[in-house]
Amino acid sequence: MTLQYTAVGIQNESHMALTIDDYWTDLRSLAESIKYAVWNCSLDLPVRLVSVSEGGIGGWCLGGGEEHLRIAREVVPTIPGPETEFLGELCKEFDFYLIAQMIAKDPELMEDRVFNIAFVIGPDGQVIHKHYKTAFYQREPNTAPSDIWNLYLERYGDDPQRLFEAIFPVAKTEIGNIGTLICAEGSFPEAARGLALNGAEIIWRTQYPEPWMGNGFAETQNKSHAIFNTCYVLAPNIGEIWFPGGQQKMSCGKSQIIDYRVNVISEYLGGGQTLVSSIINIDGLRDFRVRAQWQNLAKDLRVEEYKVIYDAMMARGGIYPANLAMDQPPMDEGQQLELVKHQINKMVAWGVYTAPPGWEPYDVDPSVTARIDAADALTRGADR
Repeated sequence: MTLQYTAVGIQNESHMALTIDDYWTDLRSLAESIKYAVWNCSLDLPVRLVSVSEGGIGGWCLGGGEEHLRIAREVVPTIPGPETEFLGELCKEFDFYLIAQMIAKDPELMEDRVFNIAFVIGPDGQVIHKHYKTAFYQREPNTAPSDIWNLYLERYGDDPQRLFEAIFPVAKTEIGNIGTLICAEGSFPEAARGLALNGAEIIWRTQYPEPWMGNGFAETQNKSHAIFNTCYVLAPNIGEIWFPGGQQKMSCGKSQIIDYRVNVISEYLGGGQTLVSSIINIDGLRDFRVRAQWQNLAKDLRVEEYKVIYDAMMARGGIYPANLAMDQPPMDEGQQLELVKHQINKMVAWGVYTAPPGWEPYDVDPSVTARIDAADALTRGADR
């Protein structure tokens, strides 16, 4: 029997969480959307994969500094926990895999830190995959693996294969190999390539906020991930976001499913609560990967050449500072914007960016510079 089935992307309404109860508001509503999607879309082929957008459960509970610590201790859920158990019951009842995301904590990794976590639940109701978002835009003060890099080195040592599997994990399942990318980290081709080289056949890459959905940035990136890595890209987007207080909401939309030949095989352009759905043919993808001569590109990677790029950057001390949240919670939004100034100064000084006439290096808040210096010292200590 050919391995093909229906996959669904839920475009749902969510609420910016102020308390754990707000997560449950979204979960109860989402359950009804999932039940409808499974009931209706199985008229094609049985639904074996359901996905939810980033922000679809509790929105984005954000804060840096002391607010970050409060959110970690008082607001966000733990994965696994009651919330994933609730979703797991749906997976068991209807026999599907679920890809979703929450702003959450994971004390098994690190106490008092909030992470943006993508997860997969299997038909047995168990969490089988967790991925910690690796890159953020400047409005999201959560914790990335590089922010606690020394902890990763303590846990996994300097074994590149163990670190690779920890940072870019792929769930090997009976319906295909599933990897996850969250919002801003999908801006970096290396992140999708990392999943592909760990075997991903389906990459769940969910969303940007506006205006980067409407102007085509996210779609262009997702199509690139599909063709560069010969994989399906499942890209549900948030439908509507209720802001705290429930007096205002913002629509988004443009959920898509893209196949490994870069065809948009399902799409909903508008906002609101809806879904996208299409047949996923895993055996067809696998056949193409092993018989094609050209566009199964991973086989042709000349890694010795590309490794030189990153070796050169590491020899200069790296680009984005590592270990920024080892000893302190993530920086707040204002500090993040000061960090941007530091990074641009660095790119100009290195000759990566050429400044326009009249440009002068930015002045950077001394407290941010001090934090970068402290993080660099931690990194240098770990390298010795």
